[in-house]
Amino acid sequence: MLKQQLLEDLKRVAEELGYPSTDIVCSIPKNSEFGDYTTNLALQLAKLKSISGKQSSIDIANEITEKIKVAPYLEKVEVAGGGFINFFIKTEVLVKNMDKVSKLENSKVFVSSKESKTKKVMVEFAHPNTHKAFHIGHLRNISTGESIVRLLEAVGFEVIRANYEGDVGMHIAKAIYALLHVASFNKEISKIKGVKERVEFLGKAYAAGSKAFEEDKQAQKVIKDINFLVYAAAQRYQQEKGIEPSSTDYLKFVEDRKDEVDQVFELWKETRQWSLDYFETIYKRVYSHFDRYYFESECLSGVDRAKEAVKRGILEENEGAVIFNGGKYGLDTRVFINSLGLPTYEAKELTLAAKEISEFGQLAKIIHVVGPEQSSFFKVTFKVEELLDSNSYQDKQYHLVYGWVRLKQGKMSSRTGEVVLGEWLLDEAKNQIKKEFPQMDEKTLEIVGVGAVKYSMLKFSTSSEISFSFEDSISLEGDSGPYIQYSYARAKSVLRSAGFVYQGLTEIKDLENEERSILQKIEYWEEVVSEAANNFSPNIIAQYLTDLAKTFNLFYQKHRIIKSEGKKKDLRLALTFAVAILLKQGLYLLGIESPERM
Repeated sequence: MLKQQLLEDLKRVAEELGYPSTDIVCSIPKNSEFGDYTTNLALQLAKLKSISGKQSSIDIANEITEKIKVAPYLEKVEVAGGGFINFFIKTEVLVKNMDKVSKLENSKVFVSSKESKTKKVMVEFAHPNTHKAFHIGHLRNISTGESIVRLLEAVGFEVIRANYEGDVGMHIAKAIYALLHVASFNKEISKIKGVKERVEFLGKAYAAGSKAFEEDKQAQKVIKDINFLVYAAAQRYQQEKGIEPSSTDYLKFVEDRKDEVDQVFELWKETRQWSLDYFETIYKRVYSHFDRYYFESECLSGVDRAKEAVKRGILEENEGAVIFNGGKYGLDTRVFINSLGLPTYEAKELTLAAKEISEFGQLAKIIHVVGPEQSSFFKVTFKVEELLDSNSYQDKQYHLVYGWVRLKQGKMSSRTGEVVLGEWLLDEAKNQIKKEFPQMDEKTLEIVGVGAVKYSMLKFSTSSEISFSFEDSISLEGDSGPYIQYSYARAKSVLRSAGFVYQGLTEIKDLENEERSILQKIEYWEEVVSEAANNFSPNIIAQYLTDLAKTFNLFYQKHRIIKSEGKKKDLRLALTFAVAILLKQGLYLLGIESPERM
């Protein structure tokens, strides 16, 4: 990347001029009139104590400019107001990027380094719960996680895709209660056949069970008993599969219901699979897959790991429970084993972490894509895991927070059955696009609909909350998935019409502003991908794609491409070719497909 070369040259020049060492930042100017790159190095140096009052930032900038302007890749260097230094790259140097871009057409690694090639990371994302709805929050989670995976792969990391799914807990007990004890569900269960119908049925059962739990004390007691039976069923299921056993005897809490364990076991196993089958249809629809599915039910041995942590003085007993005294570390105090002797989510996380390391070896980083409500949870479990095994976990786990998603109509609630389903959002986006483009074929409608939803989830910073708007998500006026997809389809249409095959570019003269702007955007590609990957920020890619699409569409509107002549035609077709590649690969990094025609 030219930026890296520029940073190295600035560091060398500053040293030659005798200036103290400082962090040097080169950024992309908001206005292209101020060059291809800009730096505030002179301002930084002028503020240092050893220099302050002796030299102005303008004087320092002029000194640096005089030295660096001879760099062979620079057309000119200008000192701007306040001491900013603006750099303009030679056109022939920018044109050389075209050959690089042409090689990206069938690649999935765009910026590789020696460091990333030797490292393996895990991204843990999606995290739906069986027996509950796959809602729009899960869509944002899976969209974010999928993009992070692709970004890390794009800079050379080996990435393991993991998914931790909740298949035990009170939410399941509530659903099973309705299936067993509410007549309208008990009578219908054998009649429900389709994957979608089954999961909708489970969602209604969960809502009914939740209502009964809140309104009927007798039902509440039964549901609590069923919860123990569910854990016993899960324990039995995992033991049959040879999973690490837990020392907890869940049946001791429901001695009078032992005869029901077989019934609950079969019902839990069957309905659990209903949910898992449905989740797979969603994963496929949004272009995701996983290398390892972890389940809460296989992490019940966390109770034994927590007991071991007590022996080592990491956790402590307190009023019949086992806790982590977070006050010692400036963290919250959290329970790992409750007063009944049962593992909490925190304890199960200890087993999950151990499994991830034992199965995949040393990982450079484990990235957990989870909502903000789990921030305290992860701070504590990360600390406990580090205390248990610093070599495996110290500074190697990261909680990537994603913000809530709401429709403009309001919040959602799976407890009341009013949850906004992820599948509904995908279908509705597709329907809205069909209204705007009634002639669009079904396959393209699906690609554009999914792209509209995913882009709307990814164009904002990951931690920000989203108020989802159908109108904005399907707009062809910019900053939307369909706008970028349409720009790609437009570029491909031009290339098809011209029968274009890239064969390199020779001498380039007299560039129009719009032509140079495209070359400028191409120059930034590697930097943008690196920055997005390093910061786990898909929104950086989204912004780049919108800017690139706008730049291309302005170029398309102002200049003839196919009807231009000679070297100008070659240049314009080559620029169109490069734009098409980068739009497609950029959309790929967001987990979005690119239709060849729209």
